[in-house]
Parts: sequence; C-alpha cells; structure tokens
Amino acid sequence: MKRKILFFLPLLLILGVCGLLLVGLQQDPKKIASALIDRPVPEFFQASLEDPNRIVSNKDLPKEAHLINVWGSWCHFCRIEHPLLKELAAQNVKIVGLNYRDKAQSAVEYLQRFGDPFVLNINDSHGKLAMQLGVDGAPETYIVDKNGIIRYRHSGAFNREMMQKIILPELEKWK
Repeated sequence: MKRKILFFLPLLLILGVCGLLLVGLQQDPKKIASALIDRPVPEFFQASLEDPNRIVSNKDLPKEAHLINVWGSWCHFCRIEHPLLKELAAQNVKIVGLNYRDKAQSAVEYLQRFGDPFVLNINDSHGKLAMQLGVDGAPETYIVDKNGIIRYRHSGAFNREMMQKIILPELEKWK
C-alpha cells in the first residue's frame, strides 16, 4: 500500500502545481495591488531630468491630485500611451514623469520630439525611486492625491477607454 502512495505522490504534486499555475494565469496582471496604496509617495531626492544639477524631492510634487507616470524613451508601450498623456496635460491634469532606467540624453530628445506633458521630470536612471514604488516596468501610472498619498496604480499602458473610465474619475475622486 505504501508503495502505491509513493508511486502516485510525485504525480499528485505535479497536478497540484499545475492547478496553482492555472489559477495564476487567470489573474489580470494589471490588477496587481500596490503595497503603497493609501500610503505616501516614498521620500526621494533625485536629479531633475532637464537639469541634472537640480535635486527634486517630494516637496516639488504638485499640491493637487496628480499622476506619476513611469516611462522610458526605450519603451514601446510608453510611445503608444504618450499622446494620451499629452491630452491629459492639455486638460490641466498635472503629470510627474519618472524617467525609468534611461539615458538622460535619450529621454530629453524623446520629449523634444514627441512633446513634454510633464510638469516635473525625475531622472531615475538607476531605478531607485521606481524600486521604492514597486514598479514592475514601464509604463506604469500612479494617482496621487493632494496630500501626497498614492490612491491608485495602473501597470502597463492605458488606452482612451481606461483614461475616460478609470484614470479621470479616480483623479476627480481625490481632488
């Protein structure tokens, strides 16, 4: 009897692992909650993208509900999302850009070529602030309330429908 159990034990373990993987694959990776929801933006002191001699910090963040958008000139999906960021900026939405693991020169050239929707650009070439935020990759967008508290996180590029149905209503809620 013990031999039969030992014979089927590896099979049962493999089936169990497969079951867990199947459940995990049905989860939407864009809905991964951030540990920082309802917590302040982590304290930071980083160089401005445009002026490496200027150090920016939490004090420089807008004092109203705003977005923090993690982007890179190397990021294909950031290019897809960029026109929507410009539309939001044209609607007076304040957007802080977190330039993630990028060369400053490439990022500045990108903004000159495609337009700059950001009220502040943080150079995060080493990914230090992104790591504190729990960034999975670019693009990623955070909604921050007027008190500097992170209220929402979206992983990946958002489209027009998401902008209208999620981003703008969430921003309005936290004004």
